[in-house]
Amino acid sequence: MKLFLLLTDLLILIGYGVYALLTFQGFSGILVVLLFFFAVRVLALSVHPAFSFINLALLYFLLPFRPLILVLAYLFYTALYIYMDRREGQQRLLTRENTKLQIEQKNSLRYQFMKENYESQAAITARLEERRAIAQQIHDLLGHSLTAATLQLEAASELVDKEPERAKGMMQSAAGQLREGIAQVREAVHQMRAEVPALKLAELQALLDRFRLDSGLVIRFTEEGQMDDLPNSHWQVFLGNAREALTNVIRHAGATEAVVSLKVLPGMARLEVSDNGHGCENIVEGMGLSGMRERAREQGGSLIVRSEGGLQVITLLPRKELKDD
Repeated sequence: MKLFLLLTDLLILIGYGVYALLTFQGFSGILVVLLFFFAVRVLALSVHPAFSFINLALLYFLLPFRPLILVLAYLFYTALYIYMDRREGQQRLLTRENTKLQIEQKNSLRYQFMKENYESQAAITARLEERRAIAQQIHDLLGHSLTAATLQLEAASELVDKEPERAKGMMQSAAGQLREGIAQVREAVHQMRAEVPALKLAELQALLDRFRLDSGLVIRFTEEGQMDDLPNSHWQVFLGNAREALTNVIRHAGATEAVVSLKVLPGMARLEVSDNGHGCENIVEGMGLSGMRERAREQGGSLIVRSEGGLQVITLLPRKELKDD
């Protein structure tokens, strides 16, 4: 901008110089004043605008040569300078805001990456801890029973020819210990199975909390029925479909509120995600909806998508009776 203003200064002074050359005598004196005038303008543009006051003083030497033309030209110049300065200021402000937004976006992406990485590591750690706990529990429950039964069977095999009655008693005792070990393992499995619904329900609520925090969307959650009989495979479908459905609400629905409803009915488990957005007249299934449908189909279920005052995505899964092994 300064180069443009300097060129404007030069054009104004050349124009006034040509006018003075054609109109007045003693042009050499006018030329000296104009050279000083231009030098001061260079200082004002390169160092500080305060030097422009020297230009006002130099106008005194041009009073005999009608400097009004020069004054009018510089009034226009001043208006041009103010306009360009404001425009440059706005450009600098936009540049700063754009830089700030880019930095915030990078920080947000970095935070999201760190958050996802942390959640992934936490999930892996939880699985490893769960496996360690299961291994330890099985070892504690079966270790003693199997060791004792093995020793008794080995002793019985030595006595089976010499003392068959005693060997028979040892084998019966070993069988009893094995049955006791199996009963203990079965009880432990039942206990673990009973803990799954509470853990998975807490995982679903944690998922909704993350969506509330990240998007600002109001999400209401309701549950109905007994969750104890839902297998882990059903929970995986519900968690995956709830995540995908809420992602679609945030991206496409223009909604301010969503309702997640989980119902366990006789013979059927039902998850519905609805919103108060603008809905969709012609629903086109992309990868998200197709993945949800495929996820439900793998468990013998189905997916229903409808638009009535918003969008409703319903996952239906058949319930299966659990049988003891």
